Amino acid sequence: MRVVFTYLPIRLKELTEIYLKYSIENLNAQNITPIIYSDKDYFKGTKLNYDWVTFDVDNKYKQPTLWSYPKLKVLSSISFPFIHLDNDLVVNDFSKLKNIIEIDRLNLGYRHSLNELQKTHFTEIYKRYSDTPLKFNKLNNTCIVATSDYININKAYSDVLNIVDLHYTFFSEKYNGIPPITLNQQYLNLYFDNINYLFSENPSFENMNKNGLCHLAEKNMVSNFVLNKNLI
Repeated sequence: MRVVFTYLPIRLKELTEIYLKYSIENLNAQNITPIIYSDKDYFKGTKLNYDWVTFDVDNKYKQPTLWSYPKLKVLSSISFPFIHLDNDLVVNDFSKLKNIIEIDRLNLGYRHSLNELQKTHFTEIYKRYSDTPLKFNKLNNTCIVATSDYININKAYSDVLNIVDLHYTFFSEKYNGIPPITLNQQYLNLYFDNINYLFSENPSFENMNKNGLCHLAEKNMVSNFVLNKNLI
């Protein structure tokens, strides 16, 4: 399975460069060459070993409420077994992640618990653009998407992209504080009924040694990571 990153600087540009450089260096140390789909080669001139694929999306999709659109675009066309890692997922020891991935299932990062109000909001938002039944008891987190069944991933995210295109104005706004693009994470349940959730919660910086990786979003203390890790 190839390790894949999708990098377009729609947001988190500087942080992504810090995190991704660190991750690629550790992957290379384990003889892994990741693929980066990006609008330009941001790591050219470094000693990192990676395969770079030219990739871009139309400017209208480069806005905060559609932050995951580039990743969905890549996953709608990928044609090999893969492990897709988000840019704010920092890899320390990839072997620990690989050991818990089950290649014959869909592997996702973890699931969010939703309170009753969130369940109501997600359900209402979803019904505004789809009649296909989909429950929102917990919400998938796709910081990691890994599978050998790339064909069903293609189908799932091609459907999501078509929905976004048909309802573009709707998806460009937040409703009850929720960007509708977030619902793409749950859409996978329409295509996969055998999902392996890799973690019970967000893999945090504090237990990086246990998990082999951690998820650092904007709200996390980036300074803590920078001060405690040897960066390129």
